[in-house]
Amino acid sequence: MTTPPRSTVISRRSMLRGAVACAVCMGAGGASRLLPAEAASGTISTLEGPGSALLPAERLALRAPVVPDGKLLFPVDAASDCYLLDNFAADRGGRLHEGVDIMGSAGNAIHAVADGTLTKRYTNTGTAGWGWTLYDDRTNVTYKYFHLTDDPNGRSQGDRVSVGDVIGFVGASGTSSPTNFHLHFEVRPNNVPVDPLPLLFVDPTGCRISDPLR
Repeated sequence: MTTPPRSTVISRRSMLRGAVACAVCMGAGGASRLLPAEAASGTISTLEGPGSALLPAERLALRAPVVPDGKLLFPVDAASDCYLLDNFAADRGGRLHEGVDIMGSAGNAIHAVADGTLTKRYTNTGTAGWGWTLYDDRTNVTYKYFHLTDDPNGRSQGDRVSVGDVIGFVGASGTSSPTNFHLHFEVRPNNVPVDPLPLLFVDPTGCRISDPLR
């Protein structure tokens, strides 16, 4: 199947990427480097479809790859069904989407992308579903994780975590449809949302990048 070219997205994210990427990634340990123009490509025939949940012993044993200097750890254990939707600042009926969505299988492990404190536990009472706010006090950057399962992997609000720690698992809670397994992920320097895509280390063998259907 021929992959169509990625559409040019002109939105607020274009202005935010360059100004903030350096500050966030300097905190991650090096100079900021943008992804190649086409790190990977792919199209999505559907955003819904049940995934195969990993057994607990398998998912706890998974570990994230080595991350280049200047990049953030990819927050999800990526498998062949992983798509990162390039949908920061997409219109959501009068509001802008403040993160990106990472599509995957139910039960895939989700990692802390920085050392910090789990300052808020979302408990499936609103849009976010189950999830976390992770705050890195060293860089003053907040990270948000939405639509997880109800399994926090033994974590509690107020816990300190280290980069790479498993803090939950991919689910479809909150306003996600029941089989639309994904992580909504936000990066917020000084609590201002910016596009996570140029900040993340995206291994093209593990997760493809795609513009969503808008």
